Amino acid sequence: MRLFSSLGLASLPTIVSGFSASSPTSYETITGSKSSPLEGISGKKSLVVLLPQLGEFDSSEYCEHLVATSDALAKNDIVLRVIGIGDADAASEFCRFTHLSPDVLSVEPDGALHQELDLYAGPGFAVPEFVSDDVLRFLLDTLPGGAPGENSRLRPVGTSWLNYLAMCAGIGAKGTLQEIIRGYFGDYSAPERFRDDDVVEAGFITIGPGVGPVKMGPLSYNQWFADEKGYQRPVELATVRLKNMVEVLTKWDQYVSNPLAIAQRGATYLFDEEGNELYSYKTPGVLTYSNTMSRPLSFLSPYIGDDAALNPLGLPDTGKGELVKGRGVLKPAGKAMGLLGFLFKIENKLQAKLFGADDADFAAARREIRDEISSKKVVIYTYGLSPFSTEATAVLDEIGADYARIELGLEWFLLGKEQSVKRAELLALTGQSSLPHVFIDGKHVGGVFTGAPDGSSPGLAGLKESGELKAMLLV
Repeated sequence: MRLFSSLGLASLPTIVSGFSASSPTSYETITGSKSSPLEGISGKKSLVVLLPQLGEFDSSEYCEHLVATSDALAKNDIVLRVIGIGDADAASEFCRFTHLSPDVLSVEPDGALHQELDLYAGPGFAVPEFVSDDVLRFLLDTLPGGAPGENSRLRPVGTSWLNYLAMCAGIGAKGTLQEIIRGYFGDYSAPERFRDDDVVEAGFITIGPGVGPVKMGPLSYNQWFADEKGYQRPVELATVRLKNMVEVLTKWDQYVSNPLAIAQRGATYLFDEEGNELYSYKTPGVLTYSNTMSRPLSFLSPYIGDDAALNPLGLPDTGKGELVKGRGVLKPAGKAMGLLGFLFKIENKLQAKLFGADDADFAAARREIRDEISSKKVVIYTYGLSPFSTEATAVLDEIGADYARIELGLEWFLLGKEQSVKRAELLALTGQSSLPHVFIDGKHVGGVFTGAPDGSSPGLAGLKESGELKAMLLV
């Protein structure tokens, strides 16, 4: 496929180019290809990105990656050209928000180039005839931008919104639902996406700095995954998208100049020095601007190297697709179990008493525990059927720790007298009512997800995330 013949720029009715962010009115409407966005790239590789509306969430998300890799593209003699649907006002806001250079951005008001390239524009629905104009106008008034003033545009705009909203719901939009889920549940195969100093404000909700702190009016809390590093954490990408959504929705009229093109999707093309296609991808839905969304620019690896292509934002990246021990769904469950600690403390002591334990039994258990925790650098007390105990030993195994495992029994309700007394003494010694108990150099560091009650340690998983666990084992 040849570059100029395939993109058909000479046949486009209108291309807006030469936009300058410093003087937004100094753009020029060009007929034909006399001043096309692809001028000046002859003899060089070129990356041509067709965005949907500049006010589309995909556009700012994609361009954050493109901006971050611009130096690597230039270093490898690859010219970047970005063409989006919009006008000069939209381009000015977009360049300000994304930091995309105005020199590489061209805007096209109607999506004619996208249509000529037969890019996707939704499942092809139309507003049913039985929906009256009054009802349609009422519905459109509930959406950003409202209903158009001209009756002649009412149904075309309604049709565009219908197709876009259908894609948002995953209808006729390959990969969209998976991408929405990935944004909320995280991705172990992707690098971090939200910087430690990033803050998002949406009404009464404030998220940040970083992925941990959340404030909702008077309520404040810390996300359970806040201490985890090196991969795309749960809701992290959704938070980035919330930031982009707030930007667009609060400036809708500046960003979206043509509601008739709301459903229009984009594409990415990479060409060699002679204009031959090296790569192409046409967006099939919403939030699917790459066929490798975990690392959207991976197709550039052969041309700019893995570091720039696979992690252009340069954020921590240690996941590599592996479920690291001490993470996952057990973590919030483990932290939630801490809320029941007061009940377990009552039950803990009562269970030992019901077996007829006396002071001598407790004293013997106390001596045994002291001997055990001093017998090896790392000692862990577990239940045989507890998933938390299994996860704790898996964390230790993952980093190659040498430890002694002491199993009290299968579960707390299956313990006999001796084990129940020992469990009660572990509570008295540490203040923690649940297992596992982890000791390093005779000091209690908590469980797997719960920290030491005195606040001296975040627990085994927290120590591992911070790198302290390895340091403690080396001493």
